[in-house]
Amino acid sequence: MVRAIIFDCFGVIITDALKLVIDELDVENSALSQQIMDIIHANNRGLLDNSESNKQIADLLGIGVDEWRGRIEHGEVKDEHVLAYVRELRSRGYKTALLSNIGRESLSRRFSADELRADFDVVVASGDVGVMKPDPEIYEHTAQLLGVEPDACVMVDDRETHCAGARAVGMQSVCYANLRQAKQSIEQLLKS
Repeated sequence: MVRAIIFDCFGVIITDALKLVIDELDVENSALSQQIMDIIHANNRGLLDNSESNKQIADLLGIGVDEWRGRIEHGEVKDEHVLAYVRELRSRGYKTALLSNIGRESLSRRFSADELRADFDVVVASGDVGVMKPDPEIYEHTAQLLGVEPDACVMVDDRETHCAGARAVGMQSVCYANLRQAKQSIEQLLKS
C-alpha cells in the first residue's frame, strides 16, 4: 500500500534549466558538456560549494559567474499546478517528500523554508547527504526519514535512470512527462 509520494525537483516541480543548457552544449561540444556535468555532480555530492562550481562552469564557458547564474535562474520556473497536487496528496493523508540532486543549501534559493514545510514532510538534497540519485542509499534514506518502507513509496522523476534506481530498492515509480500523465499514473498506483 502506498503511503508516501516522493517528487524530484528539476524537471518535475521546477523547469530544468540546467538540463536545457547541457543538452544544447552536448550537441555543440560533448567534451565541454561532460566537464560541466562533472562539476555539477561534484557540487551535488557536496564536494564543491556553489560559488566554486559556478566559477568553474563560468570559466569553462568563458562568461562571468553572474551571467551563468542568470541563465539558470531565469530558466527555472516553479510549476504551481504540480505543487497544488503535492498539497492535495498531503491533505489526503499521504506523506510527501522532495528528493533532488542538488548542491548544499541550493534549495533555499528556490523555496522558502515555509514553502518546503507546507508542501513536504521531508526534503532531501543530495549535496547535504553526500550521495545522489540513482544510488540506492538516497532512496532508502528518504523512505527512512518518511518513516515508511521503500515499498510504500512512489518516486516521481523525469529521468528514467532515477526511476530505475527507486525501483531497485522496491519503490514504485512514475517517469514524469507532464502533470496530467503523472497524476493519472500516481492515482492508478494509489488505487492498487
